[in-house]
Amino acid sequence: MDNTIKTTGKPLQIGQNKTFRTISSHVNVIRKEIFIAYIIFTVLSIILLSVYTKGDLHLILNQYNSTFFDWFFKYTTHLGDGVMFGVLVVIFFFINKRMSLVFGIGGVLTLLVTHFFKKVIFRGIPRPAEFLGIENLHIIDGVKMAFWNSFPSGHTMTAFVIFGILCIYFRKCISQYLWMLLAIIAGISRVYLSQHFWADIFVGSVLGIIIAFVSMSLFFPERKKIH
Repeated sequence: MDNTIKTTGKPLQIGQNKTFRTISSHVNVIRKEIFIAYIIFTVLSIILLSVYTKGDLHLILNQYNSTFFDWFFKYTTHLGDGVMFGVLVVIFFFINKRMSLVFGIGGVLTLLVTHFFKKVIFRGIPRPAEFLGIENLHIIDGVKMAFWNSFPSGHTMTAFVIFGILCIYFRKCISQYLWMLLAIIAGISRVYLSQHFWADIFVGSVLGIIIAFVSMSLFFPERKKIH
């Protein structure tokens, strides 16, 4: 099997280096605008979580709804479904088998981290429907509500793992804007649907990005930086 990733730039060469240099080489293939967008998302999240309690913030955000967004987020939330890993494993099996392994290990790590946080460290943390009362929230028909194990958001984590990996794969490519946008939409959908608090999706995004870089680093130790 060819030891390079064929994408929109020069081939990505496989090397044997330490973890820090490996992850650093992956960071170098992300367009700076993507970092700026995520920094803005991070700063906004920190400000909101510092000013409001999680319950008050959720009630404020829950007021902003419409028929269109009810429909939009009801379906885009599936971007964070775990089955997406399986779909990508199959697709990339015919494109680049090494990438198929990346998505496979990314799915396993996401499952383990999600289970550890939700079922061990933060087990029993109430979700908005339980914490605030479902009668006080804007609820969308056809969406099955969850009530417990809120922190962090597994859907958001999954979305950021998947689209983070795609950002690294399509290095310096304008498609990275799309991957970041889809990840953020998946995260926001969880708040809009009252399945999670904002803190849940923020932490989920951070964990997802870490898992994405780790997953790529395990199978593609280093990239040559594109100038």
